[in-house]
Amino acid sequence: MLTHLTLINFALADHLAIDIEKGFNVLTGETGAGKSLLLDALSACLGERTDTNYVRFGSEKADVTATFSYQDNSAEAIWLKEHELDDESGEIHLRRVIFATGRSKAWINGRPSSLSELKEIGRLLVQLYSQHSQQQLLEPPYPKHWLDRYYNLYEPAQNVRDAYSKWQKDIRQHQAALDAQATRKQRIETLELQLEELEDTVQQDYKEIEQEFDRLSHHEHIMQDCSYSLNALDEAEQNINQEVSSILRRLESHAGRSDQLSEIHASLLNAQSEMEDATANLRQFMDRQSFDPERMEELNTQLEGFHRLARKYRTQPEDLKAEYEQWQTELEQLHQLEDPETLAEQVEVSHQDFLAKAQHLDNIRREGSTSLAKQLTEQVKQLALPEAHFEFKFEPLEQASSEGLSFIQLLFTANKGIPAQPLARVASGGELSRIALVMQVMNAEKTDSEVLVFDEIDVGISGGTAEIVGRLLADLAQHVQILCITHQAQVAAQSDQHLLVKKLQTDPASSTIVDLEEEQRILELARMTGGVEISDTTLQHAKHLRQLKFQHS
Repeated sequence: MLTHLTLINFALADHLAIDIEKGFNVLTGETGAGKSLLLDALSACLGERTDTNYVRFGSEKADVTATFSYQDNSAEAIWLKEHELDDESGEIHLRRVIFATGRSKAWINGRPSSLSELKEIGRLLVQLYSQHSQQQLLEPPYPKHWLDRYYNLYEPAQNVRDAYSKWQKDIRQHQAALDAQATRKQRIETLELQLEELEDTVQQDYKEIEQEFDRLSHHEHIMQDCSYSLNALDEAEQNINQEVSSILRRLESHAGRSDQLSEIHASLLNAQSEMEDATANLRQFMDRQSFDPERMEELNTQLEGFHRLARKYRTQPEDLKAEYEQWQTELEQLHQLEDPETLAEQVEVSHQDFLAKAQHLDNIRREGSTSLAKQLTEQVKQLALPEAHFEFKFEPLEQASSEGLSFIQLLFTANKGIPAQPLARVASGGELSRIALVMQVMNAEKTDSEVLVFDEIDVGISGGTAEIVGRLLADLAQHVQILCITHQAQVAAQSDQHLLVKKLQTDPASSTIVDLEEEQRILELARMTGGVEISDTTLQHAKHLRQLKFQHS
């Protein structure tokens, strides 16, 4: 349940702190007062898109916080635990800061969070219904989606989509096998010939062969330079190793007199050790070297083989082994290709699985549609449409799809004796708004969210119809918390909490929200009924509307 909203420098709000009660809450106010202020702030806290217009003129940032209470083991409680965001207070604090530069930041229970996380928790907490929802009724998929949502058919509908996807995948695999079959034999023969030609060559390491050939090619120069180096290091009359030993003896006697000299002496000792090892390795290297013309010719032949094959297969000599392995893999895959007949059998199995699941979904949709159309008819009749009648029409699709076997339409008639026709074709704007309202209320009865927000969904109704809408929302508020922006006094009169949005003549302009006491509520209902000038008649009517609320309770 939404318990508190705080708005700082948000749009027309300078600093607002609003406590929201359980039950049916309405927001009213004159045109331009900023009635959408509270809902815009709530939407921002739920991760919806924002822009710089939300930042109050002259401010660097807007800051909004929404506080919710929740029940243990609820969907939102489980989500918080999974994300390690549960709070000892037993509350959910959603905060959003919007900067004048266009950036924004978000927090959940004090921890920085992403907008996607805000949206995830937001969907569990709040459901929003707007005055534009009637346009959804005209979209072809809407009747099916509404039916599935009302009866919670999401799982069987998803099973159908998954089965359809599997069937289509099997069809593609079968077709690929048929296409491959024609060229498969020829490709296998080509690969086997290529692998046979490369088999002996790739057993050798091109880099090692190249290096050994290069070393033999430069054998004389290598030995000359190594001999000179060994002589300078250890065999000449004044060799480097002796000179280093002499330096070490001279410095050793002074090492204890200076830390720096001690470090230098230690470094030279290490260098002497390295040089002695290098000298021994150099002597060992020279002892093992010998020039073998036959080996050099053998290496040259091997290199020529690498280069010939590299030219043939248009690659580099060092990449031949990788090519060989890739061809091996391709050959194995070709040998493992399933027989098209086996795949054809799998296509039929997955097709039958799809048909079974799709038929099951179609059956339960048809079973539920009769009762749902009857409920919708009874509810809409109360809204000044006494002859309203609804029915669902299932038309078999020419080709089954991931959505099922039937195209589902919602048919409607407002006149006795006139056959029902597709809603979009026969319903007027006023009728659509009332139908959309009832469908939203029926959906809301099935929601798991504890907060429902209705944004001017009563546009286009008045009088007794508006009074019935108010009762519908009041009844619904026995089970969930409702926040509703309305222009209808008959709707507002049924509320448990009445919030009035007022524009203040400050500089810059600002809005405030007032929680009305009973006498103030009567005055606001009178204003909504009769305009700026409040007469005894409008006051009496406003009092009567409130009495109807208590009588209905």
